[in-house]
Amino acid sequence: MSTAPSPLVAAVKGPAGPDVLTFAARWRGASGRPLVVVTVYPAPAPLGAGRVDAEWVAAGREEAERTLDSARAALAGTDATFRAVPAASAPRGLHEVLEAAGPGAIAVLGSRDAKGVRRTAPGSTAERLLTGAPGPVVLVPWDHEEDPQPPVRRIAVAFIDTPDGRAALEAARRLAKEVAASVDLVSVLPDTLVRPSLGEPRRFAEEQRRDYEASLQAAARPDERVRLLEGPVVDALADLRPADADLLVCGSRGYGPARRVLLGGVSARLLRSARVPVMVVPRP
Repeated sequence: MSTAPSPLVAAVKGPAGPDVLTFAARWRGASGRPLVVVTVYPAPAPLGAGRVDAEWVAAGREEAERTLDSARAALAGTDATFRAVPAASAPRGLHEVLEAAGPGAIAVLGSRDAKGVRRTAPGSTAERLLTGAPGPVVLVPWDHEEDPQPPVRRIAVAFIDTPDGRAALEAARRLAKEVAASVDLVSVLPDTLVRPSLGEPRRFAEEQRRDYEASLQAAARPDERVRLLEGPVVDALADLRPADADLLVCGSRGYGPARRVLLGGVSARLLRSARVPVMVVPRP
């Protein structure tokens, strides 16, 4: 018996809401996943101040409903579900929604305004959710709604032959199958000042390149493309453009609780400057 696909959970609040809805609607159209639009408002405090607390909660609820009304207008004609969720904090509310949605649910969040630059920049909610989320989290660049939105065609994965790199590759393959997209395996030849103490530096660099290329080719399937970039790792990945990929998938760091998102050094810095939506997947 087939099971229903896990949902996209689009978190909307503030100016980044249209960016989130643009990405979520595009992905929902390509994949057929259910779309759940969520906004979180403050829940009553356990020891509230009576009438004052009730009025504060009511005001938060009204603001949440206005946010959802705007989302309904933006997604007119779709069968999305809209939810206002009371919680002690936005990250906690989203975490609970993801837990309830079950394995495979994907959270989609927007970026804060980083001086008008169309790159990813996590706000406080994204930063906290990206530490322990029970499923993949997508961060959409600021002003993403202004970019042309062609069909979803290419998924890139930041690949290195480690458990978290292989987990990212498997996640990218599942997503590509879901939306009928191609997969590009992308590695970066580090721009490092480390040199061998013995031997010829040029030969060392050539051997390093061959090792990286061999690792990519060994991991790739016949219908997948490989790309070996050069330069600082984060800068090279962050400069991938919408023409290069519709989504960049990367892994979590290699320690901590299994099946939870945990930002490593590369993923944390990448999320502060990427030009395309970035998905961080839980560690295996």
